[in-house]
Amino acid sequence: MFLVMVLVAAVPFWLDRSTTALVHDLRAELEQQQRVDSILDMLRDAETGQRGFIITGNEVFLEPWRHAEQALPAAIREAKDKAGSDAERANLRHIARLAELKLAELDETIAVRRAEGFAKTAQTVGSMRGKAYMDELRRLVAARHVRTEARRAELRTEMLAASRRSFMVSLAATLINICVFGALLVVLARMLRERRDTALQLEHKAEQLASAVEVGTRQNRELRIVAEMLRAVEAMPSSLDTGAVVARGFARLLPGAGGTFFALDGDDEGTLHQLSRWGDASAQPSEMTQDDCWALQHGTQYKTSGCDRPSCAHYRSHGGDGKGGMRLCVPLVTHDELIGLVHLEDLAREAGVREEQEQLAVTVAEQLALALGNARLRESLRRQSVLDPLTGLFNRRYFDETLRRELARSRRMASPLSLVVLDVDHFKRVNDGFGHAAGDAVLRAIAQLVRQSIRYCDVACRYGGEELVILMPDCAQSDALRRAESLRADIAGAPPMNDGAGPDTITASFGVAEFPLHGPDAEALFRAADQAMYRAKREGRNRVVRAAQP
Repeated sequence: MFLVMVLVAAVPFWLDRSTTALVHDLRAELEQQQRVDSILDMLRDAETGQRGFIITGNEVFLEPWRHAEQALPAAIREAKDKAGSDAERANLRHIARLAELKLAELDETIAVRRAEGFAKTAQTVGSMRGKAYMDELRRLVAARHVRTEARRAELRTEMLAASRRSFMVSLAATLINICVFGALLVVLARMLRERRDTALQLEHKAEQLASAVEVGTRQNRELRIVAEMLRAVEAMPSSLDTGAVVARGFARLLPGAGGTFFALDGDDEGTLHQLSRWGDASAQPSEMTQDDCWALQHGTQYKTSGCDRPSCAHYRSHGGDGKGGMRLCVPLVTHDELIGLVHLEDLAREAGVREEQEQLAVTVAEQLALALGNARLRESLRRQSVLDPLTGLFNRRYFDETLRRELARSRRMASPLSLVVLDVDHFKRVNDGFGHAAGDAVLRAIAQLVRQSIRYCDVACRYGGEELVILMPDCAQSDALRRAESLRADIAGAPPMNDGAGPDTITASFGVAEFPLHGPDAEALFRAADQAMYRAKREGRNRVVRAAQP
């Protein structure tokens, strides 16, 4: 019965395909006729423009002729490409030849009119050659119109016949479907008598399906929450900024449970710092070491319930009431590298639900460890890309990007921006007299002094060699000069290196420029500060020089 219905339903689709093919052929005939008509129309317009030019000599009348010169070849080529039979292609070749001859005749008469005037042109036009071309073109196009109308009438007849066939087949299909549905009703009536025996089985299966749907819905929700949390972690600028994201994610994944998130500080590899808490979590220490947690020592999750197993050193009771509930510590490890720790409390009391929560926590922790590991790797790569490895200051690439950005901000906010360029005096003597290791030590010591002297918003960079730059947003030149003088005194007053490994004293020359006073863009501003620094060198070194106004 199903097979019969499918076969009956397929017949209208087959008829629709034939009708669509007829409509396509009819549309193609009409479009081809329009292309031929457009060729003739362009020639007519060009001929009319030619006559106006011959009579008046005004070039304005030649606009249709110029349009035909440009558009006619493409129109003829398109008509040939769309031809559907050899006879049609032969007809179009004849039309194309006549169109070319007519264009040549137009070109000739227009050239004669331009060169020899109206009288000579009248003789050329009087030869009736152009009229013969157009008469033949009109005859060919008219004959094509007759053929096209005949073809259209034939296609319309075929479409009507197809429509009638479609109606008859649809009627037959409807009758067959009625018969088929009648048979189905008889079968269903028989099935209803058996339903009493299968009702209980169906209800049981429905319950199983509802349970499966509930589990699937919960798992989909958990996957969505985990995906959102991981995307948010990856979007954070630093792994130490992910505390709120992790807390929000675990609070949604494990409602009713509390927890604490610890992460390893990249600058202090032995200490984990508490980044966030959620739920009714106990007070955890702000910092802890790996020795404070059994999970970190064993490298796997560790759970305690009551007094059955030893507690971790970082455990605290709720409000000091001494109650010890179910606790779970899950280390965050990726590629055998510790990233952090998730500590969970007050998981479900039912054994089955608690096991599902533990498994979910471990699975999420694995994905979270990978995301945090990737975030730390990105941070490390970014630091390596923008920091100078010797001095720890930003490198020239970062300085160029920051200078352009701060200049744009300074223009927008109409705030001052100062640039300080400093160069270590007689640095070559240090390298030649004490070795490059001593020179590196001098640069590191000066970089440390620079970091201690700048504000949080200032940017200090090693521009190249022994030359350093300091970008000071929202700082006028007078303040920049004062701060540069203080830094110069700190460098000159720094104690000598131990054991005579370096020079007794180190000095530096400074140049200070302000935007927009000393330059309208980054290049001009740096050039002004750099020239001021070299002027400090020429004037005796160990001094701060203001940039000259342009």
